[in-house]
Amino acid sequence: MDTNDYEKTLIALEEALATITTTTKLLPTGCPNVICTALPNHWRSNKSLPLPFTVFAFEPVPDGTVVTVAAGNQENCCADLRNNRAQMNGQIARFNDLRFVGKSGRGKHFHLTITIDTKPAQIAIVGKAIKVTVDGPRDARINKPSTRRTRSSISSTNYPITGKIRRQTSATSIPTPIPDLIPPISVFPSFFNPFPFISTPPLPTPPIPLNFPHSPLLNSPITQPIPPVVTPLPAVLTQRIRQLPQSVQQPVAIRRRRKTTKIWKPYDIKS
Repeated sequence: MDTNDYEKTLIALEEALATITTTTKLLPTGCPNVICTALPNHWRSNKSLPLPFTVFAFEPVPDGTVVTVAAGNQENCCADLRNNRAQMNGQIARFNDLRFVGKSGRGKHFHLTITIDTKPAQIAIVGKAIKVTVDGPRDARINKPSTRRTRSSISSTNYPITGKIRRQTSATSIPTPIPDLIPPISVFPSFFNPFPFISTPPLPTPPIPLNFPHSPLLNSPITQPIPPVVTPLPAVLTQRIRQLPQSVQQPVAIRRRRKTTKIWKPYDIKS
């Protein structure tokens, strides 16, 4: 490219940029002679772009040259686009209503391929240009709890009585009952222990000698017999046993034999 042609190209590019808003950002492409305007990072499927997509060529390109835009990635190699063809006019190709119908996938972007039909053809690639989904950009999930809180506060302001009650119940903590240690109470009296408890007297312990190493008790075994412990019956029990009738003290077989039934006989006449 000659210096005169290059200067003319720069002048035309400056005039074209003057017609575009100052907020438009330009992106470099894989081809050093082609640049383009930036696309939104995330966009909804089949929706018009906020600003027309524009392609600029630094080298002289004849007017009427067709410029084609294609998009694709690993999941969708050839996404469906609408109004993806434009013509060069003063080395500028403007796509007025470019729409991305195909979806790039969750968390993935489309790569753009700009083809200028010259001889030889000029191909420029823009990596990760735009992400296209069905819903488009949505609010962050971090803002959702704040909206819920504002809704709850609004509802409490609309109903001051219920809001006051809720605040009181939330402020006062419900005390948890502490179990008291109640001593066990016998419900029924002790019917099975009518007699007083008889405790066995403790056995007398032999005296321990003070001279342990020279004591003859340690050398000789203990031969003193231990008296057997006999618990005598209480006087109350023996008295009750004596008061029992003799019929109870006798065996059951003898009591059954002595039982005789007297039958009344009307013809039995005693003389």
